[in-house]
Amino acid sequence: MEAMRKTAMNYGIALGLTAIVATTVMYAIDINLFTSSWIGITTIAVVSIFGAIAASKNKKDNGGFLTFKETFTSFFITVILGVFISTVYSIILFNFIDPESKAIITENMVKKTVEMMQKFGGKAADINLMAEEMQKSDSFGIWGQSKGFIFSIIMYSIIGLITALIVRRERPQSI
Repeated sequence: MEAMRKTAMNYGIALGLTAIVATTVMYAIDINLFTSSWIGITTIAVVSIFGAIAASKNKKDNGGFLTFKETFTSFFITVILGVFISTVYSIILFNFIDPESKAIITENMVKKTVEMMQKFGGKAADINLMAEEMQKSDSFGIWGQSKGFIFSIIMYSIIGLITALIVRRERPQSI
């Protein structure tokens, strides 16, 4: 079990470092990338792939067998560590290094949300209320990032459970 934990932690650190590099590149190229839906979808896919690879590696190292619990644990350790590293980096970047960037990203998020609500025929009063609430919230502040981390862990736990069902392979029981 210790070897499995170590493998998962190594993949988690690799995931965290990958996220730091990706965040830094997006920040340097175009800060508006932080509100891109395809970046969000790609992030979910990359994080999930790291977790699945860690579980698969542990399965291979365990002779091709891994219980559901071991598979999920492998996935979960990888993801929680990687997302935690990424969240800490984002908190530092957006709250200490360049706090002004939060306003730019928030404004872009409000703009995209208003456009989407208008596209789907939202009422003007509802749209205005939503825009006000979004501008008041501090999604990239320490508390906002922490809530995002918790939401991410819940979402990735569900993905991890599905991954564990797919990747696991129980040892045959001898009679």
